[in-house]
Amino acid sequence: MKRVRNHIVIQKWKAGEEAENHRGSLSSVAWADGTTELWSYELKIGHRTRSGACVLADFTARTGNFKSVTTSTHVNLAKKANDRPLVMHPLVWRESPVSNSHLAKPF
Repeated sequence: MKRVRNHIVIQKWKAGEEAENHRGSLSSVAWADGTTELWSYELKIGHRTRSGACVLADFTARTGNFKSVTTSTHVNLAKKANDRPLVMHPLVWRESPVSNSHLAKPF
């Protein structure tokens, strides 16, 4: 897989395509069932449904669910992208079926 800049990974996730940044810390993983997941390190932070709806977990200090500066950067980039995704508080995210649809990052 070709390595790209963070904003391109976000664009690819929103389009349902795979991508990974240069450090491997941000990735978009497309599944055969038509869903796509956005990962920051080993933490799933976003989900794109088969219909194209994008849902993002707000793992930032503002919600009291800070994970790392890098993960916060990834979340904030995705929040600001065109066609902003639905943003969920991490407590709601954890209870949502989209938070664990494939359970683990495949690589």
